[in-house]
Amino acid sequence: MAPVDPHSFTDSSHPFATHVSLSMYFDFASSTIHASSLLTLPTPYSGPISLDVRSLSIISVVDPQTLTPLPFSLSTVPEPIKGQHLTVSLSNHSSFLVAFSTSPSSSALQWLSPPQTFKKTFPFVYTQCQAIHARSVFPCQDTPAARLRYSARLNVPRQLSAVMAARHIERRSPVSGEAAMACDDALWCADGRVVEEFVMEQPVPPYLFAFAVGEIGFREVGPRTRVYSESVPGLLDAAEREFAGTEEMIRQGERLFGPYEWERFDLLVLPPSFPYGGMENPKMVFLTPTVIKGDASGAQVVAHELAHSWTGNLITNKTNEDFWLNEGFTTYAERRIVEVVQGEERAALSIGIGWRGLNEEMERFKDNMEFTKLKTKQEGVDPDDIYSRVPYEKGFQFLWRIERQVVSLDARYSLAESKDYEVKVAFLQLAISSGCREYYSEVEKTLKEVGRMKYLRPLYTALVQGSGKEEEKILAKRVFAEARDCYHPIAQGVVESILSKHL
Repeated sequence: MAPVDPHSFTDSSHPFATHVSLSMYFDFASSTIHASSLLTLPTPYSGPISLDVRSLSIISVVDPQTLTPLPFSLSTVPEPIKGQHLTVSLSNHSSFLVAFSTSPSSSALQWLSPPQTFKKTFPFVYTQCQAIHARSVFPCQDTPAARLRYSARLNVPRQLSAVMAARHIERRSPVSGEAAMACDDALWCADGRVVEEFVMEQPVPPYLFAFAVGEIGFREVGPRTRVYSESVPGLLDAAEREFAGTEEMIRQGERLFGPYEWERFDLLVLPPSFPYGGMENPKMVFLTPTVIKGDASGAQVVAHELAHSWTGNLITNKTNEDFWLNEGFTTYAERRIVEVVQGEERAALSIGIGWRGLNEEMERFKDNMEFTKLKTKQEGVDPDDIYSRVPYEKGFQFLWRIERQVVSLDARYSLAESKDYEVKVAFLQLAISSGCREYYSEVEKTLKEVGRMKYLRPLYTALVQGSGKEEEKILAKRVFAEARDCYHPIAQGVVESILSKHL
């Protein structure tokens, strides 16, 4: 066995699944989900394939074309951290279907009875799959090294609705034959049931798999954002006010880091039992109700989860031993967004609070310094047990130091004013991509004093390429209008082509 992750049975010599299709029947009376998952591999494969399982009852594994049973084994004694090892034997198969049920003790699922909800009328269930809990919802290669697309049919009581970290397709009546061995048709198509269908086209690591089912309502807060919560008018109204500035944050994030790739940025305010401030599930961020403070300051948590849309969700640490790559970069990105949207003083306050928190964590781990490092060794360690602010704040401090040492390099070597245009233009490209407006006058000066296409092309492209760059696009258009007559006709054509493509 060649493990890729100390927290997973996933074997690096086996292919990674690229897609999973889930059919899930929610049984609130027993706090279980009866389900099936169709896992698809990139190419036909013969041999064993290892999956992670925790608190699941595996009912059968079959060839989805013929429904012929496939050999499988499940380790009998669960490991305290990794759970159970499910091994399926394949023979030139490119997919296989697993029928299973969750248990009330699933570590990823919290089932709330009506008295535990805000409205106290209907039950509620939601997931929290980070760090290694997706395996308690469905059998999977539960490591951030594996990324997969998915589709899901969620069969729920008619009076409830479902949301997912995925694109919503439709809400409809159940159809006979679509349960795919999750349960029998009589149960799937029973009176009083509906199916909510979703699809996630972008590949994501399993820890970003997420759903919630309950009596859920929403408010529109922007062209790309709804805020959801239990259907309680006062809660929805408060959330709408708290997160009214979300679209501006998205635009500033795009200006700093490039296009937002996830289509929607919806928010779900969960019941008070949610164990974190927020969870960056793509398309559907999960939030604690404690971030609704009445003064829009809770938006800083939203800024952090938004920043994950670039750092963590698009590019992910391979294992939790490198968790700082997710959270250190995201904390840095969050504070860049806060600096632009809420001001430098607010960002400085956040840095100060973070520094104090880091010192408290260093004291907490003074007898186990391994977990004060950025890159840690976690063999035999539950990542939930060592969760701390260290990856966030120490990672941020590392990146912030690099930033200050670089934007100092310019102070020492005057890169923006260099007579060597190779150096100057390369530096100005970085300044534009980083949104460093103090160098825009030098960008304008350079575009007006040189006509060489080698330098015009990258600077104009940097100004106009990508969304959220309205100020830079206005600058590019104005500078070209003023400098156009000084350019050779060939250069004029090149710049016009760049502007027409992006303006």
